[in-house]
Amino acid sequence: MKKNEFLSSCETIGKLHFPRWNELPEFELYMDQVIALAEKYLSVLSPDHKGLLTPSMINNYVKSGVLPPPKNKKYNRNHLAMLLIICTAKTVLEISAVSDVINKSVSSVGIETAFDGFAEMYENAVAAAAKKARLAAIASESDDILSFIAIENALTASAARTLAMYAYNTAIDKPEKEEEKSEKAEKKAEKKAEKAEKKAEKKAEKSEKKTDHPAEQAES
Repeated sequence: MKKNEFLSSCETIGKLHFPRWNELPEFELYMDQVIALAEKYLSVLSPDHKGLLTPSMINNYVKSGVLPPPKNKKYNRNHLAMLLIICTAKTVLEISAVSDVINKSVSSVGIETAFDGFAEMYENAVAAAAKKARLAAIASESDDILSFIAIENALTASAARTLAMYAYNTAIDKPEKEEEKSEKAEKKAEKKAEKAEKKAEKKAEKSEKKTDHPAEQAES
């Protein structure tokens, strides 16, 4: 039965071990090593074990300021910790939001405590979801239960995403964003004023030419 295959997956997922800070390598890594480790730690998140993290993703995170730039093309333990959190949370929040939350946690309790706290929360959440799905599958004699489990978890994830976004919008200070809007408005007003000033100068120059050469204007 297909249900037995799903039960096996639930057992594997429920035993997910998210690495703790002291389990991450202390030495620096090249990009391909970072990707290999991420796929090893989070293999259950991607059934085909591919596409979880790619070189282009990492480069984009660095370019956008989400991830600090590597030194001599090597990434340290901080980089790896942040990437692991991003990989698990990016399906719920935008990358920039995940970055904001990570930075806020790190500035509050430090990278080690923040990372270990995240690891424990994630393990517990995955284990609870896997247990609930497994019990529902066992209680049913039909494979049709799998469709119900799929939609139930999809709706649960959607509801969780909504709450996550509201929590994020409330947690992150708005004044900074308002200041950014104000600065943009000021710059826009300055550009508009400069444009109007240049237009007025050109108009004045044309007027002066007409005054300085009335005869030429008449002949033309």
